[in-house]
Amino acid sequence: MPKEQVLTNARIVLEDRIVDGSVLIRDGKIADISEGASAAGEDFDGDYLLPGLVELHTDHLEAHYSPRPGVRWLKIAAIQAHDAQVVTSGITTVFDCLRLGSDEDSGFPKGEMRSMADALAQAKQEGRLRADHLIHLRCEVSTADVLEHYEDFRSDPQVRLVSLMDHAPGQRQFQTMDQYTLYYKTKRGLTDDAFASFIERQQALSARYATPHRTALAKACAERGITIASHD
Repeated sequence: MPKEQVLTNARIVLEDRIVDGSVLIRDGKIADISEGASAAGEDFDGDYLLPGLVELHTDHLEAHYSPRPGVRWLKIAAIQAHDAQVVTSGITTVFDCLRLGSDEDSGFPKGEMRSMADALAQAKQEGRLRADHLIHLRCEVSTADVLEHYEDFRSDPQVRLVSLMDHAPGQRQFQTMDQYTLYYKTKRGLTDDAFASFIERQQALSARYATPHRTALAKACAERGITIASHD
């Protein structure tokens, strides 16, 4: 980037208003914002110029890494593909979701998400990324091993956000049976008997683990000052 750059004839989105004008960038930082077009500079032709967007919850990294059940892509390659996708969407800070907690139906084994976080730190260190990447832990509180998975991240400074998830029917994002049936029975093509067994198992796991795991994780996050996201 040149030491000084002018972006002109833009609709500049500020905190409290939109300015039709120009932006002066000096040494990679905004030095001035003024109304009206400049005689020199890159002409935005009336397009919007926005601050970089912040994405708090995206599962895109997981989709790049594991695009199909049982398939794993190279971690650094998956991270770079994900980074390119978010940056070209105007996102300059992204909280990458890593799922903690596994069961027979879904999730990653212990250590796999820790390895992904290490690859993310490596990609940052090697200058491979254009966006700022932070970690959002998606903790499945109704799984038996979620606390063991969290131990891998207890002192990781990349972790800035934690979600406490319970995918049992009647909980959180699945508060109606219609929503649950569509997502787990219809989309997965389960028979009535298989779906009934699945519901029974999920409700039993939630009843056994959700409350103590939610309490333990909330305490751990409070001790480190980590924000907990709500998914009502």
